[in-house]
Amino acid sequence: MSTAGTPPTADAGASDEASQSAVANPAANNTAQDHPDGADIRRQVCFPAPASNEIYGTLTIFKVEYYFSDENLPTDKHLLQFCGGRENLPVSINRICGFSRMRQYKPKSLVIAALRLSTFLEVSADGKTIKRKIPLQGKCLLDPDFFDDEDIAYDPRVQKPTPRPVPFVQVKKEAHLEGVSKNMRKPTGFERTYVEPLLTPEEAAQEDDMYASDKHFVERIEVAIQRFKNKRRMREMYAHVFNRFMRFGGVDAGPRMYQGLSKQEMNEMDAEELARALATHHIPWDRSDKTQWVVDFAGVCKGFLSSWYPAHYGYAPHLIKNACQVLRSFFRYLRFHRVCPEYDDQLAAALDICDTAEEELPKANAVGLSLTGDFNKSASVIFGGAQASLYTGNKSWAEELREEGVNNEEIGISKEEAKAKFGIGIAILGSEEQFGLYESSKLEIISKKSTYLEVVTIHPPDCDTKAAYDAQNTIYERKLELQPLGKLICKQWYPTGCEEYDLPKNKYPNGKPWTTDDSQEYEFWIEGDILRDCFIGMKMDADILVLSGGLNILDNLMETMCSFYVWLPNELWMERKPKEVRWLEKGMGLDENNDQDDGNDDKEAKHVADKEHSDDEFDDE
Repeated sequence: MSTAGTPPTADAGASDEASQSAVANPAANNTAQDHPDGADIRRQVCFPAPASNEIYGTLTIFKVEYYFSDENLPTDKHLLQFCGGRENLPVSINRICGFSRMRQYKPKSLVIAALRLSTFLEVSADGKTIKRKIPLQGKCLLDPDFFDDEDIAYDPRVQKPTPRPVPFVQVKKEAHLEGVSKNMRKPTGFERTYVEPLLTPEEAAQEDDMYASDKHFVERIEVAIQRFKNKRRMREMYAHVFNRFMRFGGVDAGPRMYQGLSKQEMNEMDAEELARALATHHIPWDRSDKTQWVVDFAGVCKGFLSSWYPAHYGYAPHLIKNACQVLRSFFRYLRFHRVCPEYDDQLAAALDICDTAEEELPKANAVGLSLTGDFNKSASVIFGGAQASLYTGNKSWAEELREEGVNNEEIGISKEEAKAKFGIGIAILGSEEQFGLYESSKLEIISKKSTYLEVVTIHPPDCDTKAAYDAQNTIYERKLELQPLGKLICKQWYPTGCEEYDLPKNKYPNGKPWTTDDSQEYEFWIEGDILRDCFIGMKMDADILVLSGGLNILDNLMETMCSFYVWLPNELWMERKPKEVRWLEKGMGLDENNDQDDGNDDKEAKHVADKEHSDDEFDDE
């Protein structure tokens, strides 16, 4: 009977133990998912209630590592800088999980679930922040008078005074652009300052075998293209330019030749075999025919950046910079890994072309939008050139729109304004003969030309010209916008292309309508603001008016080009995959009645065969 009874002291102890257990784990009966080490996690970050609390007054405060407790938090400078002490600001759970004693608890989702079971901490609804339910009371390290020197014994030689005031750390997330993830902010390998990493001895030995000089150039460049793509973060804007450049250079793109490879099979391959198995760019072996194809990195780079790319993607500075950087990164990769040392000079020249293109293409576009300038436009209006009859200020329909409240800006130059600007330009820059012809109204058009020009010399406005125009601006005040004129010296330029001329050999020995030494020079008067963007070697496709007295007028400008402009037949390859030429009877003009003796089945079979040969599912890119 005595064994069944319990003494009063034991009952009290059991009751206290049960009460303590209930308080220490208030959610013991909760069905929520908990971390296997949930109690440990809560003990790390929770704070025991103060001893004066009636409910938990009998609890024993465990001497463990904790962060939000009344014993630790007042002196925890790092945590105070985030929670603000008595302000009780929420602290990121990611920051708490980053503490050395908390890194062992994973996964994060179970850590958050364990913290939600605590009665002392409050986890936000989204599970990202945590704070105390009862804010900190009393002073903390953030208060200037927290420490009292009279109550603390310390060695003055080792004293490290706390800086006052303790700065509060305002947690700010980095501003990400919409649609830009963290991975998109990582280096891509296309940065201007990117440097190729050094190779280990094993990697260097592998590359010596892959790019051995006894291997054909086609084999080496195929492997190099694939390895280059693997070493770069090929985002869409980079991959688009790279794939276009590859096609422009005669490299075909298509699906991988070896698909469905397992990881085990790929692990058993060496670097070269893996590159070939994953390659999507291939070079047909007919490209090795030197009578039809030639390896010219600099020439292809010129044609791509100067002609094809601006014509299809425009002259926006960020697009030009992107295209130049993709090509620059590829050429540097080939040089660093010594893929084709026999063409190292060409690669160096191609790198220089990329730098020149990045500088000249935006300028060429700006000049094309500004030319021909007010002076040449005025001359064109006076002498009936391309700018004549373009003025809308005196049009009846424009006046009606203005009466209806439509604010339509005037287009073109009025004849009165054109005469004033042209006359002032002749008076300041022209010779006595030219001014006399203008005064006597004997200036007339001698010839009109449509030609290509190349800039050879640029003369900005000198001090005398600027002073003369300043005086005229003072006279006209704001009635006219006069800008000082400089001089642009150009020579005739003949672009090289794939044109063929069928001309009599006795008159044109070289088979072209010009000779190599046929380079007439022209002097144009252009505003100084426009001349700032002009550069030596710039090409133009323009219409010229040659006036009496040796005065040349830039009547109309169709296109401006960079100094290294070249047109390559590769552009035809970009538009369409050429078909095999086949002569069909229908196209030869044969009478269909001659085939009446043939059976209908033969006709239909032949028609189907012709259609299969003429159609090509890979015609378009």
